[in-house]
Amino acid sequence: MTQARQNLTIRDARSGRAIAEARADQYQKVEGNWYIDPAAVERRVLKTTAHEYHCPYKGRCFYVDFEDGNDRTERVAWIYDDPKPGWEHIKGKYGFYAGETAAKFGKTRDELL
Repeated sequence: MTQARQNLTIRDARSGRAIAEARADQYQKVEGNWYIDPAAVERRVLKTTAHEYHCPYKGRCFYVDFEDGNDRTERVAWIYDDPKPGWEHIKGKYGFYAGETAAKFGKTRDELL
């Protein structure tokens, strides 16, 4: 018997504000991180920055900050706008740390409901 996939909520760790609420068909776990379709992300409070990271096999990504009024958390997510071949399935999706890694960095919390 297979267990149905759950919905996923990502919250800013400091404010508790939901920044992504994804149905089971709107997210995937890749290399231990969540990748969420833009339609499930609260883009109004997420700002793509000029800060880049270059992964040797996925390519260049840009960090994304959470900004809502006076609440601001840097680098809560990242996005690959043009990943290298073989990584097209994460193109344009928002990447978030998951589980223990999220807790370690203290920027977001993930909840499977």
